[in-house]
Amino acid sequence: MLDCCSCSLRPVRIIRIPKKTVVDVFQQKRRNTVDILMVVDDSCSMIEEQQNIAANFASFIQAFDGVDVDWQIGVVTTDMVSATRSGRLAGGDDELILLDPAGRTLDRLGWDKTWAIPSGVAWQLDPAHTEATGNDSASVWCPATATYGAGDKGSPGAANVACGGGSGEDTGDTGSPTDPVEPGPLRAPTVGDLVFTEFLPDPAAVDDGLGEWVEITNISPDPLDLSGHALSDTGRNMATFPAGTEVPAGGRLVVARSPDAAVNGGIEGAVVVEGLFTLNNNVQVLTRSTPGADEIFSEMVAVGTSGAGIETGLAAAAAAFDPALLASDNAGFLREDANLSLIFVSDENDYSGAPVDDYYRFFGEVKGEEAFRDHGILNFSAVVGKDVPPFDGQPSCESPNGVAAYGSRYVDLASRTEGALENICDEDFAPIAAELGLTVSGLDLEFVLSEPCDETTLTVRLFETEDSEGPSTLLEQGVDYSYVVSRNSIRFEPDQVPPSEIYIVAEYEVLTGTATSSDTGP
Repeated sequence: MLDCCSCSLRPVRIIRIPKKTVVDVFQQKRRNTVDILMVVDDSCSMIEEQQNIAANFASFIQAFDGVDVDWQIGVVTTDMVSATRSGRLAGGDDELILLDPAGRTLDRLGWDKTWAIPSGVAWQLDPAHTEATGNDSASVWCPATATYGAGDKGSPGAANVACGGGSGEDTGDTGSPTDPVEPGPLRAPTVGDLVFTEFLPDPAAVDDGLGEWVEITNISPDPLDLSGHALSDTGRNMATFPAGTEVPAGGRLVVARSPDAAVNGGIEGAVVVEGLFTLNNNVQVLTRSTPGADEIFSEMVAVGTSGAGIETGLAAAAAAFDPALLASDNAGFLREDANLSLIFVSDENDYSGAPVDDYYRFFGEVKGEEAFRDHGILNFSAVVGKDVPPFDGQPSCESPNGVAAYGSRYVDLASRTEGALENICDEDFAPIAAELGLTVSGLDLEFVLSEPCDETTLTVRLFETEDSEGPSTLLEQGVDYSYVVSRNSIRFEPDQVPPSEIYIVAEYEVLTGTATSSDTGP
């Protein structure tokens, strides 16, 4: 009998399998040239969503930062009733609305792209029309000619020159007193007391965020207290005058983005309102070289909520490519060598007159036959109510940001090109905007490895050329990229995406084990 305590169990044979090293080489897609048309619902049901869109869609622009993409963006609305919309690119239009603490309008000024306000030039009200009911027509406004501060043209805080020349002195029919009047006590303004008389929406000497300004003139005989009053527009702006803001009788108040004359273009004594205050530039096609693109884009997508109540986003998008519009209002948007991405943002379904198939064919024909096969050339994305409701008549989604119907036609179109499909009821639009930006950029975020990877041996480098002997950048796992076990892939976050045409080289050992042979030989 064997004494088991004195014997040991040993394998008959050990088969050592050499570890296999694999090198996978990927190349990031080439630089993408893309025209992006965003179609934004401007109906009254978008009140809640409009603020969220404008506040967060700067992330859409920022998704392109550091990524080699030649992009340009235009925005249209879902309104096909208004002759000034109906597929025409938004931009160059804005409003100034002066509100009292109860929300009543004391003065209002609106302009559009037909005013053709150039960069670096303030727009001035003719002194002969300095009255609350006389400053609304483009015909009584004209470009400033005098230079101030850092080099822009305007007369902030001083008298305007008459349009067509002249001294700019009060003619007696402006609503301003012509004879000396003893000022009354400080009081709150009423309708007719204050008038917008000058504004600079697009400074050239300094950035928009520092140099935009508005001038308000007191045409009453009394000093006025603007504490708690506000400046707004029909989009996203709402900013409150700080306590103690006063305008002397017959005086002028300049509201600027910065109170510092050293950085705001040279305006002394400017008041800064508390909240969001921006002015839209005369830009319809936004490009990678547009200064302040993220702020301008936020203004462009804040299209307001006064559009037609029947949303026709597909028809509006198709109208944007009408040859007559491409030769006029939308000139410069469509480039022959660029890919085309359409993004629809709406809390309602589409009610355009033609079947989705017809619109799909139309957009494909805009870019040519290859667009039907290559989704990089043409793709659709949508931020809508994307989930089918459990019962007819119920919303697709609800949140503090609003209620959305199921956008079945937008969902259908987006699914045909594997575009991004996002939920408009989401509270945080920033990730949605970033994801959309990366979708239209055409760059890859994830690269699947060819063999099961031993994560502990994985190294990833970036090379400018296919020659792996050349200069490289070693990436750190968990910092520069992630390894996704379930997909056996390396994945980059939006702020880590490898540049256009760069080579991504992953070297690793294949997962393996030790096998025991059943051979009983000696």
